[in-house]
Amino acid sequence: MVIGAAGFGVSAVIALLSYIGLGALRARSSARAGSGLTIPEHAVRYGDEHPGEALHFAVLGDSLAVGLGAENGSETVGAILSRRLASELARPVAVHNTAAVGAVSSDLRAQIVALSQIDADPEVALIVIGSNDVLHLVRVDRSARQIFRAVVDLRRMGARVVVATCPDLGTVRALFQPLRMLARGASRRLARAQTIVVLQAGGRPVPLGTTLGAVFSHRYRSMFSVDHVHPSPLGYARAAAVLFPSIRSAAEDDIRREKH
Repeated sequence: MVIGAAGFGVSAVIALLSYIGLGALRARSSARAGSGLTIPEHAVRYGDEHPGEALHFAVLGDSLAVGLGAENGSETVGAILSRRLASELARPVAVHNTAAVGAVSSDLRAQIVALSQIDADPEVALIVIGSNDVLHLVRVDRSARQIFRAVVDLRRMGARVVVATCPDLGTVRALFQPLRMLARGASRRLARAQTIVVLQAGGRPVPLGTTLGAVFSHRYRSMFSVDHVHPSPLGYARAAAVLFPSIRSAAEDDIRREKH
């Protein structure tokens, strides 16, 4: 009886999480079909008023890295970080965004290949990934292996790598209970695994879930965009504020390396 009950519990969890995945697919489809969200255009350079060679900054990952939910390209995480980097370092920043809506960790390899086609290797790279791995029921160990390989590959290209770990999907009210509770647990497990492998690969993990989960829950209307799934411009600004110290530290490490 105990074994049977346990088996039923596992089946129920899998069924519920599958529903989450289907819901995510519907959300992405409606976003593309005209729900009010558009994929913003990305500028490629910031801080051209400053002298010197540009710092090459790569952004990889999923719709959060793309900026789905922002009203224009200037409100995305990559743009906010680039402007602030250019200002504080008094140096131009060239941005290379190869992120894609709906990407999972296994898609990072193709994004790195696309990045390798540019004229200069990135000196700083930001990866934002994990939500779709949870929504598509990708095994945590498989996701972790993919993110480890991505960080290693970027490090071999000469980049200092910052990884925004999986956000807290339990803040997404479009998911009804108990789905939200299951999504929160799954996203936290993935974030913990990502933290371990990113450190092992020589990157810098930034825990979006633990640093932003509370504010996204308490200020839901202002933190989420019109689809109630992706961040609003204010939500992206808060995420960029959390990420910036690690991004700046990575950039400063690269500058020190250049001087030596």
